Amino acid sequence: MPKHLLTTLLLLFILSGCDNSEHANHPAGAHDHGDGIEHDHSGDDEHVDRSLHIVHFSDKSELFLQYEILVAKRDSVFLAHITDLNDYTPVPDGFITIKLSGGGAPDELFTGKRPVRPGIHIEVALPQYAGERELSLHFESPAMTVTHHLGTVTVYPDYVSSKNSAARIIPENTTYLEKEAQWQAGVAIQQAAIKGAQLTLPTSAIYQDSHGQFVHVMNGAEFFEQRMVTTGKSDHGQTVILSGITADDQIVIKGNNALLSSDETAPHKTTNADEVDSAHHH
Repeated sequence: MPKHLLTTLLLLFILSGCDNSEHANHPAGAHDHGDGIEHDHSGDDEHVDRSLHIVHFSDKSELFLQYEILVAKRDSVFLAHITDLNDYTPVPDGFITIKLSGGGAPDELFTGKRPVRPGIHIEVALPQYAGERELSLHFESPAMTVTHHLGTVTVYPDYVSSKNSAARIIPENTTYLEKEAQWQAGVAIQQAAIKGAQLTLPTSAIYQDSHGQFVHVMNGAEFFEQRMVTTGKSDHGQTVILSGITADDQIVIKGNNALLSSDETAPHKTTNADEVDSAHHH
């Protein structure tokens, strides 16, 4: 996955004619946001990916949020994918509001306009206060209104100190499928149901290869792990899972073919960090 993915995405969307952002187009390097402080991105470390990636579920929506590490008085690009859990399709309209609160500092709100594409929103945040803050994303559209509370995040006082944050780790032995491709392929995800003391999944979630039965478990919004399972009886399109997953795992129940290799009976193709870094995302 290319470094500085989010900044590149923002520029690509702007250059392609998406003018819905409240923020003016500006080139990389030094620029002034009207606070008397220039923010120079030209010295960023291009060899380390410290972006944050969050998957969060509400009862109505799945949020896949990517954003650059937060630094006071330095802009950070937020890229949000909003999926309707009723049919696992992108929510076509609406707007997002990014909120930073708590930590003894005033609330900060960053609000965008319409999505740049169905289900995809970009917002640029310029936090003014360093410290531990609570991050949330509020989404409002004709179809739904929902707030995703995403927990505590760090806003670093300067760029140098932000380099102490951990580099992003890409999960190994997983299949990579970007969110837009999941929408196009009709991929749907849910947790196993609990019936009595047993876990059950739709039978459509379970595949067979020469090694046995397996399912696909989400390991980050765009990465999927092939997990071997032991099954019990099947009834009315539901199959009992005896081992291999937990009730907290997010399982692909539809659209699995998008995650299969060309030979559907063979073990799935896996990716590593180098392969993902070379992929063209979005």
